[in-house]
Amino acid sequence: MSFGRPEALLALLALVALGVAWAYAARRRAQADRAYGGAAALRRGRSRARAGVRGALLLGAVIALALAAAQPRWGTQDSALARRGIDVVIALDISRSMLATDVAPSRAAVAANGLRAMLGHQHGDRVGLVTFGGSAFARSPLTLDRDAVADLVARAQREGALVQPGTDLGAAIMAALRLLNVDDPAQARAIVLISDGEQSSEGGRGNLDAAIASARQDGVRVYSVAAGTERGAAVPPAEGERGGAQPVSRADRETLGRIAADTGGELREVGAIAGLAVEFARLRQTEFERDELLLPIERFQWFVGAALALLLVHALVAEGARRARPTRPARERRRAVAATLAVAVLTLAALLAGVGCSGSAAYREVERGNDAYARGEHELALEAYRRAQELAPGDATVDYNIGNALHQLLRYEDAVASSTAAVTGSEDAALVTHATYALGSHAYRRDQLEAARDAFIGVLLRDRGDGDAKRNLELVLRTLDPQPTPPATPTPAPPTPAPGAG
Repeated sequence: MSFGRPEALLALLALVALGVAWAYAARRRAQADRAYGGAAALRRGRSRARAGVRGALLLGAVIALALAAAQPRWGTQDSALARRGIDVVIALDISRSMLATDVAPSRAAVAANGLRAMLGHQHGDRVGLVTFGGSAFARSPLTLDRDAVADLVARAQREGALVQPGTDLGAAIMAALRLLNVDDPAQARAIVLISDGEQSSEGGRGNLDAAIASARQDGVRVYSVAAGTERGAAVPPAEGERGGAQPVSRADRETLGRIAADTGGELREVGAIAGLAVEFARLRQTEFERDELLLPIERFQWFVGAALALLLVHALVAEGARRARPTRPARERRRAVAATLAVAVLTLAALLAGVGCSGSAAYREVERGNDAYARGEHELALEAYRRAQELAPGDATVDYNIGNALHQLLRYEDAVASSTAAVTGSEDAALVTHATYALGSHAYRRDQLEAARDAFIGVLLRDRGDGDAKRNLELVLRTLDPQPTPPATPTPAPPTPAPGAG
């Protein structure tokens, strides 16, 4: 036997308090017996044996409830873990223009960080990788090993020698389509095209138009990600180059936007890549594989049932001896017993019905995560919530918990993706309100004050009495529009009511 929450066994210390209370009650009864003369059993027909039985029943019920709270487990059961998702190919520009610094610290660095966050949220998706410049090169086929893809992304910019100089968006899309052409394709397929969008290879527009037509024909959405600004920045010189003015690279959002619009995707900025994981979760999912896990079986319901049974018998056993106890009509007695039994049976049935949820593997992982979060062990909490997400994909409560853990770990961009998933994936008004509040907190920590303002306003539209949201909104508004410094000599002004007056 093992226990899911062994700390709950400390509840057995309540037996000490129960023993003290019992001793105190016995002492008071003895004092009353001396004051009024004779033992209580002689006067009222009380039975010491029955009193002892009642005490033992109560003691057993307390022990059973303490054991139930500790979540006893023995035996194992098979639990199916289905992996569902879509097929995604990342087409990452590794040309020298991606080293421009108009997006700090560089376009390539911001893209790599955003892709790492996106991959961290893609539970169940198969992901492939294409790197490109003037030509395209397949770096990874579709795989469920997203950590391996993340490692390839992290060092992709150092592999510029694998592709020709320049940028050919059409070649990148065609290479990604070839990776998506597998024997068991997912029902939904997508390409994430990350580039500054400047076509610099020969025949660029013709290749691109043909690639867009192929993607549209195959039903593949292209999500374009613009890396860079319209103002642009100088392209760093290649290794060994000296002097001379360097060309300026500017993001071509018009071309990238056309690619997305023509294929049913969307255009995003390079700093918002992580949120694509939320978009992918909304697409039609395909089951790729199913694992069988051996999980311990929760047995707490048996101890709860035992406690109820003991309390029921305790209620039916009177302290008085049978001969001294006033009799009641048999029908009345049967009705009382039946009512007590009905309450006990219904309570036990409700508890057993809840076992399917509260005893599930996902629920247990959430409980572990909550315990770790309460202890301040946010990495452990995040790991537990991730396991729960794999067991129950699409659960908005789990997404909300992940967002909170990521916030505590200062991973605010990742937290935004999880909290957004909780808002869009839940019909629970309270959960949506909490997740919206979390989005405001994430945005404030990222210095995105307008987004924080809008989030806290959204909370107040749902719950006008939320004091924390009001205070945070006031703080954000003061930061957005600071009051001018008062002059050295204040000018007279008409009196104004104090806050809350009038």
